[in-house]
Amino acid sequence: MDKEAPKDARAPRQGKARAAGRAGTRAPRAGEPARARPTQARARFTLEAIVGAADELLRTQGVEAVTTRNVAARAGVSVGALYQYFPNKEAILIEISKRIMDEASVAASPELFRLHRQSLDELLQALFRRTVHTEKRLFSLGKDFYRRYARQMQFGRAQGLGRGDCTSEQLVANMARLLRQHAEEVGEADTELAAFMLVRGMRILLATLVEERPELLDSPSLVQMLVRIARAMTDARLEEGAGQDDGVTASP
Repeated sequence: MDKEAPKDARAPRQGKARAAGRAGTRAPRAGEPARARPTQARARFTLEAIVGAADELLRTQGVEAVTTRNVAARAGVSVGALYQYFPNKEAILIEISKRIMDEASVAASPELFRLHRQSLDELLQALFRRTVHTEKRLFSLGKDFYRRYARQMQFGRAQGLGRGDCTSEQLVANMARLLRQHAEEVGEADTELAAFMLVRGMRILLATLVEERPELLDSPSLVQMLVRIARAMTDARLEEGAGQDDGVTASP
């Protein structure tokens, strides 16, 4: 009797564990958002183990090796435990992209603060140097990874203008605020449009460069060329000056 009691006492707990396991291993629905971030130390440790395992697989075997089963095995957790944090492998890979961008943002913040009162050209040069460095880092994880999981990252995330869950709209607003702080150098009256073109347009431009001609990331002319493009977006006086020059040239 006494020997059987512990077995009977364990049965309800075992049933609950099996039920929890079955609930945790269900296949995620399409479009299901990432799980809530853990707050306890053990949960944070598990999350970091999962992301670290995925990052290691990505670097050593490529994006196709990053499956939920492989990641769980490398991290030393069950697939059900993994699903408590990420609905699928895509969410894990996007998390890796976000972390790279956020790390770059943290590193860029002191320089951005220091250059806050410097000229807009100096600020843009610093932003684009950081941008090119981050693009190289993302691309080093593989062309497939870059195309599928890093391309959608917005310009500004890695440059100290926002991180974490910062939305595209917030990045545009932060860029517009930055342009207004340099109002004497910005000849474009529509700073909202200029900010939108910088945040969204420059990211598409760079993503296309990385995907089609990644070797050009090493060109010493790239940063200055990006600054010139950005200045053309933010200063309508450059176009007016060009028009005046054309008028002088065309005169007899």
